[in-house]
Amino acid sequence: MSQNDSSLSQTVDLVLETLPPVWDRIRSNLRAAATGRFGISLDQFHILRHIRKGFQSVGDLAEKRQVSRPAISQAVHALVVKELVTARQESGDRRRVRLELTAYAREVLDANFASNRSWMEEKMAALSAAELATVQAAMRILSATFTPGDAGE
Repeated sequence: MSQNDSSLSQTVDLVLETLPPVWDRIRSNLRAAATGRFGISLDQFHILRHIRKGFQSVGDLAEKRQVSRPAISQAVHALVVKELVTARQESGDRRRVRLELTAYAREVLDANFASNRSWMEEKMAALSAAELATVQAAMRILSATFTPGDAGE
């Protein structure tokens, strides 16, 4: 095994050992904020987030989340009941329902993201400027490496 092959193998091992627990901590913090402060599940939070990004139908959400339409419909109904989402039939096709966030939902998302961002900043505050630059460079490299549409995907 060449030195480059060994370095590549060590890098892959380090990424696989590091990213899942880091992401689990971030998700755990998001979950705590979503469920504790706002009374919604993590799945409901993700549905709100996807609606905000432009996924405005049950079918779109089911495809994006890779979940059945009935499961998404049930989750959306709970969000409608909580007055976080509105569901309006589109004119011309009553089978097509357009989902939109309420003003309260936008506030919930903004507060959740702000809370999580503050938590992450607190966790990373002790890093030096050089360490922060290294993390930023690593994130850019990983993002470019794993961007969908690359050769082989």
